Amino acid sequence: MSPSGDQMSPELKDLVADTREQSENKVNDVLSKLKDLVGRTSLGDQRDLEACKLSLYSHGVLQYCSSSLKFSPAKIHGGYAVLTQMADLLSTCCVGLGAFRDMEVFSHEFLPSVVESLLFLAERLMNRALRDKAHNEIIRLFRKVFDSIGWLLRAHTHLIHHVLGSKHYENIQICEDDDVSFVTVTMWNNIFRANGAVVAEMGNRALTDIMDDIVYKMSSSSNPVIGRAAVKTLVLIMDHSSSTHQLIHRRYRGLADLAVKDWRGKGFDSVLDQLIDHLRSDVPWRDTKSIN
Repeated sequence: MSPSGDQMSPELKDLVADTREQSENKVNDVLSKLKDLVGRTSLGDQRDLEACKLSLYSHGVLQYCSSSLKFSPAKIHGGYAVLTQMADLLSTCCVGLGAFRDMEVFSHEFLPSVVESLLFLAERLMNRALRDKAHNEIIRLFRKVFDSIGWLLRAHTHLIHHVLGSKHYENIQICEDDDVSFVTVTMWNNIFRANGAVVAEMGNRALTDIMDDIVYKMSSSSNPVIGRAAVKTLVLIMDHSSSTHQLIHRRYRGLADLAVKDWRGKGFDSVLDQLIDHLRSDVPWRDTKSIN
């Protein structure tokens, strides 16, 4: 990553200077100045905002923001709340840069590292929340970090594969806490609702990883909030890709019966009926073996 050669404003110079110290000491200063710079620029022309985001990337500010998500919250005034704000601002600045020379490096090297930093923070928040369930604020921050991840994935769909391959995401995914489960299922629901084409584009392997998790949560939880989110997401998947019908029929036999037995009368029968109709429709296939 190298400077783009643009003329730096005094505000940007000041911000860049603060990011040269890779430690917790400057996190609040960087966050405050970055908020101000992006906020003021967003009020103007869209091209100015694109140029601002590109400058933040080119001069290493976004790299600092990504690295800061792994800093010790105990050494930062405001702790997790400040890091969550940084995550939100970072994801905002990683979307809408326009086309530029180093786009390949940005997309396939920098953005995956940002996703990993966001997931690192999310897992840390999850572990903190699980240690002390009285900390509802921590769950709220966990949800906000996943909002930031979802925002990135909607804009850069190739990052979905990086999320699914992350050890941090795997640790979050296998957590059976209802609050955590709801957040992860809701993220996929929001992504597929915003861009249904993603379902067909992401490939069966990635989609199967997501559906396996959703079906497991649907079958193992008794919480209607989880059930509704899982059912809505499966319906979205089947609505947006007819090729998934055969996959789901083969892989999740008995799911329609489970849906009726466990979730009928729990407050979301309308969307449940849509799922059951999909599952019980006649889908021809030659090989009746389950997909591995």
